[in-house]
Amino acid sequence: MRNKIDKNRILEECRQHQLELINNYKEREAEINEDTFSQNESASQSEDRRAGKYELLKVLGDELSFAQKELSYLDSLDVAKESSHVEPGAIVVTEKLTFFIAISSEKIEIDGQTVIGISTKAPIYEKMRGLSKGSSFQFNETDYVIEDLY
Repeated sequence: MRNKIDKNRILEECRQHQLELINNYKEREAEINEDTFSQNESASQSEDRRAGKYELLKVLGDELSFAQKELSYLDSLDVAKESSHVEPGAIVVTEKLTFFIAISSEKIEIDGQTVIGISTKAPIYEKMRGLSKGSSFQFNETDYVIEDLY
């Protein structure tokens, strides 16, 4: 069995990733705002290009809002709690993968171990929700056994 990874370290890695994502969205949004509103052309020359930029600003705003909500969700998790079943904030160790039940995130490497963040809206979460250590589940024709849970 693998060594337990400190949940606080996993949570902090996820938080840092979210903060980087939020900063990237803010920078991109500022660049597009500056480009859209700093042109000295008449409305007829730039109207079509600005319409597309307004749409892009809306999409970026929505993505930024979503990333900020996910950061707030991470901040609300109680990772000090030892989980006895698969639930938000739990670390689920299987023979194939280790999952952090929180938000979808890129792979996190800690002490040579890989952790994958998954959302409670992810289809794989539905397959494992509520299960305990020793339980098994199947997702996308792959069988998993929960070796550890905390």
